[in-house]
Amino acid sequence: MSDGNRLGQQNAQKQRAAERAVALVEDGMRLGLGSGTTAELFVQALASRVHDGLRVSMVSSSQRTQRLALKLGLTVVELDGPTDLAIDGADAVEIDTLAAIKGRGGALTREKLVAVSARQFVLVADASKVVLKLSAVQDTIPVPVEVLPFGWQTTARRLERIGQPMLRTRDGRPFVTDNGNLIVDLQVRTLDDPATTACDIATTVGVVEHGLFLNMAGLALVGTDEGVDELFLEQS
Repeated sequence: MSDGNRLGQQNAQKQRAAERAVALVEDGMRLGLGSGTTAELFVQALASRVHDGLRVSMVSSSQRTQRLALKLGLTVVELDGPTDLAIDGADAVEIDTLAAIKGRGGALTREKLVAVSARQFVLVADASKVVLKLSAVQDTIPVPVEVLPFGWQTTARRLERIGQPMLRTRDGRPFVTDNGNLIVDLQVRTLDDPATTACDIATTVGVVEHGLFLNMAGLALVGTDEGVDELFLEQS
């Protein structure tokens, strides 16, 4: 399959998953909006229901998502309390635990704040994002780490005990998050124990937040060529 055909297939799968996610929204809900292409498809599908009379308000995890929501006539509010439902995409999702890697768009800190504030957090993805274990993608998908700009080089060196850090750039300049921080993409040596890796990253001085979303999602909606699969968190 060519790259163009594969991209088209993934976009179609994302669209199906996003539309299924909108079906979870009930009148009067306060929603959390994620970031990235899948989350934007959800916002667009949600706008159609709002224009048909659905009443909701929403918190956005990024300025880009907020601009889209406002453009579509949606009501955006501040994150000053719990939300009923948060919807977001993922770069990789573990099939049994729903542990995820997120942050390719650079909004991981705000995405995590929105996720933990929700009574229900749902991941939306195409089928290519589902893996048996996160360790299967540790060599191909880095863990995004938001770091303070001050002394970021020393923070990156401290992260070398966990993996290979690389400063994210855009158009030849360091990528700057909505929080005014930088992103270091960390190619970790192992994700056999994601919880330990997450703790090691989080306790590194200079780190603001990381893109390992563990024990957060209770449901993942995965778009396929045939429809949408529902993955529920396995209870131990």
